Amino acid sequence: MELSMQKILRFIISAALMNSMLCNAQEDIDEHFPINAMKGVRLGLDFSKPVLILFYGDERLGMEATADIHVTGNFFATVEAGWLNSILTNPDYKYRLSGNYGKIGFDYNLLKPRQPFSNDILYAGVRYGYSKFNHRADRINIPDQYWNGVSGLSFPNHTMNAHWLELLLGVKAEVLKNLYVSLTFRFKFIVKEPYDKFSTPYMIPGYGYGNSNFSLGINYYVSYNINLTREN
Repeated sequence: MELSMQKILRFIISAALMNSMLCNAQEDIDEHFPINAMKGVRLGLDFSKPVLILFYGDERLGMEATADIHVTGNFFATVEAGWLNSILTNPDYKYRLSGNYGKIGFDYNLLKPRQPFSNDILYAGVRYGYSKFNHRADRINIPDQYWNGVSGLSFPNHTMNAHWLELLLGVKAEVLKNLYVSLTFRFKFIVKEPYDKFSTPYMIPGYGYGNSNFSLGINYYVSYNINLTREN
């Protein structure tokens, strides 16, 4: 798959940010401390989605939320959910797509704490993703220099679904008490492709372009830990 210059630039900037965060998290301190078990549920929003709206407009209107909880040892259970609306308009057609998606999986912390009560983590994870969405096209024009073309065609609203797996690497840092920022790189692989007798969907909500069996993704989360335990 060929990456556009814009995507390459985003990955370079994101890699630099991750490297900076990791360097801060792993200062030259010899002593390691026990893992500080996070209490409660951490809820967050993906702020990369509003940024995409600034660049793509109606082509990428969506939002994603995440929640994770410490299970045991270095393991965190994670769920993610979101929605996407997409509208493409040009002289030959108007295309609409909308749908929801959900992901479930776990993260494993690779970072040994470098200071007491640290909640910063470097993690690897896996997700199983599912999306249900519909798409349609109107005002389809098929130009033909010999037969004057065909105009006014459409294909009806059609519901589809897709399944995929994600492998990811990320870093999550506590910048203020209970407030976290995180950066995540994702490698996505289609398990079940969506099928439509009319056309391939432009996008698969939560995954990426509908004509690709492999997709790359970056997420920028801001999360807050809600402590559900009552300490004596």
